Amino acid sequence: MKDINLLSLDLELNQPSGSIIQIGAVVGNLASGKILEEYSAYINCGEILDPFIINLTGIKQENVDNGISLFTAYEQLKELHKKYECFRNPTCWGSGDTTCLKKQLHITDDELFLFGRRWIDVKTVFISYRWANNLSHQAGLAKALTRLSMQFDGRKHDAKADSKNTFRIFCELLRRFNNESTKS
Repeated sequence: MKDINLLSLDLELNQPSGSIIQIGAVVGNLASGKILEEYSAYINCGEILDPFIINLTGIKQENVDNGISLFTAYEQLKELHKKYECFRNPTCWGSGDTTCLKKQLHITDDELFLFGRRWIDVKTVFISYRWANNLSHQAGLAKALTRLSMQFDGRKHDAKADSKNTFRIFCELLRRFNNESTKS
């Protein structure tokens, strides 16, 4: 497998506004499957958190009230991405996180956005893998791990834990693809 570093990204959002309240990311190496660095930041979105979101994520009002700006978090992500010379496009579980981040940063030019206009949607890769093997698909992150005989690492709906588990699933799927191709 290629020696490539990837940034895996996840966001937690307040509801019903959809404002970003936490950014989680990990940088991992595809060849080794190792996590090189983890990142988590609470974002001060200037809103009262919905009680459902507090219960779901474990994020408290004081976490976001004492959080950093979205722009500051984005700058930190850019530094992390640059430090490890990551492949431009991040991995995400689903298709909304990079789009949401770009929109809330008010960046309109794809060339100016750290991740360009693409991402690697691990959820779609997982569903494709299941279809290719004539298996029913279950697309939730925790269920996908179970279907791959893996355990969830961390707290569900924590952006850093979700980004780490997304990277782990992607590495496992690549390993399985590689094993299948060597059998041919």
